[in-house]
Amino acid sequence: MSTARPASTTRRTLRWFLRALLAGTAVALAGCLAVFLGVHRTTAAAHDRSVPAVLAVYDAQIALREAHGAAQAGLTSGTRLLAGPGEDYQNLIARAGQHLAQAAEDNAAGDAGSRDLQVVQASLVTYTGLIERAHAHVAQDGGGALGVATLWDAATLLEEILRRLDGLRAKQADALADQVDGAWTSGATTLLWLGPVLVLLALLVAAQRFLRARFRRRLNVPLLLATLAVVGMGATAALSLRSADQLADARAETDRAAGLREARLDALADRDTAGLTALLTRACRPKGCPETIARVDPEGLRVPAPSAPVDGMDAADGAEAAHERHDRAATTYAARAADSRGGEVGLLAAALLVMALVVVGLLPRLEEYRYRQR
Repeated sequence: MSTARPASTTRRTLRWFLRALLAGTAVALAGCLAVFLGVHRTTAAAHDRSVPAVLAVYDAQIALREAHGAAQAGLTSGTRLLAGPGEDYQNLIARAGQHLAQAAEDNAAGDAGSRDLQVVQASLVTYTGLIERAHAHVAQDGGGALGVATLWDAATLLEEILRRLDGLRAKQADALADQVDGAWTSGATTLLWLGPVLVLLALLVAAQRFLRARFRRRLNVPLLLATLAVVGMGATAALSLRSADQLADARAETDRAAGLREARLDALADRDTAGLTALLTRACRPKGCPETIARVDPEGLRVPAPSAPVDGMDAADGAEAAHERHDRAATTYAARAADSRGGEVGLLAAALLVMALVVVGLLPRLEEYRYRQR
């Protein structure tokens, strides 16, 4: 003999909708907040650390190259030797130190990046000592050859410093790439908030239809307002997608700025090679030192070091303007991506509003069925 299942009552269904809607709102809030905060923590780290660190390391390399060129030009011209490497050199070395300090502050590569910076700082002390010694030798009678030899040592050490900075810059760029292509900024994270939001909307629509069928009312206004609030939650969470796109734009602009700096570094390296070659040629007279020059200048540049910037003043000014333009664009995109605009507060407020409206919309109907069942 089978036992008949108890008939479903309106009150029981209303209580189920109330519990389901409150629980669904909590789950949707958790998903939206998790994605929203995860994305904005990632974008904030890129804005505060990775993007400025990449550019700071590049700028430190350029400043070091320019400082070396200024010191080398002083030896070539034979002027200001009594005053050491010169004011231009000192200013550029100080600028390089500022960029390295900025890179240390913004370092996104963890302990490995910190170790690289420590090695660079220690090597830079040795490098500046060699430059000063080279100028001191050249300032003495008959010390030209020894000064050039010391400059060669300094140039060799500078290349090691720049290679170390290449590695540090690569680590910062890898950190930025991980942030752009990470779990929080991937399209898959959309499912964490979109799924619960859609389920919650479906529950609200189902509750609205149930009330219309049982109570002969076309629309429950509190539930309608709750539905609009849930749509607002979804729209706020969707801002994380825009933030991820803006972070990708920031990396693209950073890459463009990096490309311009690479070209500048290559030009400065060619200038330094040409300058050192000219100094060696003059110091090794009359016999010359072809083997040494071949080691310094394997590509056979062997042209006098120019006193003006490599590409001319107009080209240098244009490159500087392009640097600033891409730097500004990268920083702007990263700042926009990192700006949450108070979305996390809006999500919490919207969820609380949904819960309140659900209670207001269903509780009166529950009260009507306190003592009777259908």
